[in-house]
Amino acid sequence: MIKLSRSGWNNVIIFSIMGFILLINATHKNVFTSKEEQSGEQFVLGADAVILTLRINNELSIERVGRNWRATPERISGQALTQMMRSWQQLEGQVVNEPDGVDLKLALVIEVEVADSLEIINVSLIATDYELLMFNHVTKLWFSLPLELYSQLFPDAVFS
Repeated sequence: MIKLSRSGWNNVIIFSIMGFILLINATHKNVFTSKEEQSGEQFVLGADAVILTLRINNELSIERVGRNWRATPERISGQALTQMMRSWQQLEGQVVNEPDGVDLKLALVIEVEVADSLEIINVSLIATDYELLMFNHVTKLWFSLPLELYSQLFPDAVFS
């Protein structure tokens, strides 16, 4: 049997507690949330995502300039552009299973650069008769959004 000094036992206790905390943190999402909660309403771009640049079909680029936004080409500006980007920043949708018969080749392609990430988030958007379907290529999740949200995400000036 190994005899430890008082400081040796303190180290054993400290490392045991740290290991237990790491174990709880690593399994927290799977243990404390049900499957229904994981597949409910979620932020499409991430809860803490801060958009730096948003590109739509490689036709329109919107970038953050300080606290404001700049569109290139300048099809939209001012309050309309600010409201559009606020809608993208707060975009939440219902997670759904992959819909049948959806062709991503017909989708609008949106590329989003967010702060604190080197990876560009690619999103495909398809409007159906009764909803918007959005596929996040990074998370591999499909989202269902209300059709009314389309005019907030893409004001008329965007495609004029």
